[in-house]
Amino acid sequence: MVQDRYVCTADDLATQTIATKPPDASVAETSEWLEAEGFDAAPVSDGEDIRGYVVLEELQVAPSDDRIVDHTNPITIEEIISADATFEEVLAALYEEPFYFLGGQNRLTGILTRADLNTSPARMRLFDRITLLEDRFRELIVDVAPDWKERVALNQNVVEDIKERHAEARRSNIELDEIHYAQFSTLATIVSDIEACWKACGFSSDHRASSQLDDLTELRNAVAHSQQVIQNTEGGLGEGRTIGTVEQTYTTLESCLENLSS
Repeated sequence: MVQDRYVCTADDLATQTIATKPPDASVAETSEWLEAEGFDAAPVSDGEDIRGYVVLEELQVAPSDDRIVDHTNPITIEEIISADATFEEVLAALYEEPFYFLGGQNRLTGILTRADLNTSPARMRLFDRITLLEDRFRELIVDVAPDWKERVALNQNVVEDIKERHAEARRSNIELDEIHYAQFSTLATIVSDIEACWKACGFSSDHRASSQLDDLTELRNAVAHSQQVIQNTEGGLGEGRTIGTVEQTYTTLESCLENLSS
């Protein structure tokens, strides 16, 4: 793996202050509380020990006047994630299940959910990796496709914008190669259009390169503008950006970095 510049672990992402409910709380009260707080699950505590956890989805179909002790699930190793789990491991884990606890069965130190991918540490991690890939794309284009302006049919407004920014840098005596003034979306277009570039990134076809780099461009823009990384906390590949699409896009990102560093 390409060396990390900004490391982000499960501990960085997780909510550290864990709200709990007592075993004798009612299903109705607890469901309303979970919905109001935006929680999918919460631990059940008798004030001294953790008795397990309840899940909003399960409580929503339970008798409203039941006590939550009757709908409490035990915390097993499957619901626990290491505080040191890497960002990659967090994405893979959250693809399988919507939440995890940090700590042990009787002492919890945090709770990690898919929604935690919308926090600053996640965006910082993603921006760090995408910025690194942006640098690698520019190096690749200079190396194998210095004539990119003649080979790729770019929007004329895009070309003019690059020329203007390049000229302004020249006037300030700080100019670099013109490709350094292209935005990420333009770099992605060039890479997916030129065979030597998309092959160097490890793509099997120009179509696959274009599709996956479009997803990466959308994620990059969301991160750069502090928008939501996860738009839908459901699993799979449903409406909006889900954990499934984020994991796939992150895999594309790391695969490109690995191929371009070898």
